[in-house]
Amino acid sequence: MIRSGNKSLLLAAACAIPACAPTPRDAPRSNPAPPTAEAPARPGSLQTLTEPAPGKLSSISMEDFFLLHESGKTLLFDARPSLIYRMGHIPGAINLPKSRCDERIAVRGAQIRGALAAGKTIVVYCTGITCPDAHTVAMRLSSSGHPASVFSGGWDSWKEAGMPVE
Repeated sequence: MIRSGNKSLLLAAACAIPACAPTPRDAPRSNPAPPTAEAPARPGSLQTLTEPAPGKLSSISMEDFFLLHESGKTLLFDARPSLIYRMGHIPGAINLPKSRCDERIAVRGAQIRGALAAGKTIVVYCTGITCPDAHTVAMRLSSSGHPASVFSGGWDSWKEAGMPVE
């Protein structure tokens, strides 16, 4: 028989685990057909305006992230679901859940471009090393033309290191 306190813990875990599971929408996409040799894209052409070049995707260690974050040189996105984000997050993080990231990337486009112009690094994190949401959101940022780094240790390693939380 499961005790009452354990039921709450099991319910919270059951809700959090599916939140980090990949969705069918995250399945690998097939590569589009290569451009034809007839019409190469020119800078400033409609093709380059409507399909931005992918941004660089990288990872960042706890030590490097900490130094960058402390210097104020990050635009930090938390890829966890909103409910989990509201329960605690890394200071300064903006909630950008996987389920709504395309919409929110579009809404925050000017903020993202401004941060990059100011020399900031876009960093995305999730629950921990086994959660794919940060990578998914970073890939979506990259496909929108924005470079992004994944803090793979995420929330779990931040808390375990005794770092401040909001």
